[in-house]
Amino acid sequence: MRRRPLRTLIPVSMLVFAGLSTACSDDEQPTNLPEPTDLSGTYELVTLTQAGTPTIGPPIATGTLVLTQTTYVIDLTTPDQTGTPVNTVDNGTYSTDGDNWTQESSTTGLQGVGTFTLQGNTLTVNVTTVGIEVLTVWNKTG
Repeated sequence: MRRRPLRTLIPVSMLVFAGLSTACSDDEQPTNLPEPTDLSGTYELVTLTQAGTPTIGPPIATGTLVLTQTTYVIDLTTPDQTGTPVNTVDNGTYSTDGDNWTQESSTTGLQGVGTFTLQGNTLTVNVTTVGIEVLTVWNKTG
């Protein structure tokens, strides 16, 4: 095995060290990250689409969604397979990052992930929980 002369290793090691010291330097200016979107308020259901079923809304399906900065409470009434109204109330925590949405139910312990958009007073949430995708559109009322 041929050994490299020490003088050829020194420049290489200097480049590596210079790269590491630059990468580890804290001289960089802090990045201004965008503030999370404040979704706090009360919303009324406009439409709901679950697992590829036809889209429904009032008066067939009704609901209220109340959001704080980190928690949600949802009160939703939808028809079962026979058309009988079934009321579901759930609460838990949620977070957003960019347009990503994550929620965890305090009632069931289930976690849902998806996306959201807020345009004016219209909040659209597309979330998948245990493999079931639910798309809801809400109108902010308070």
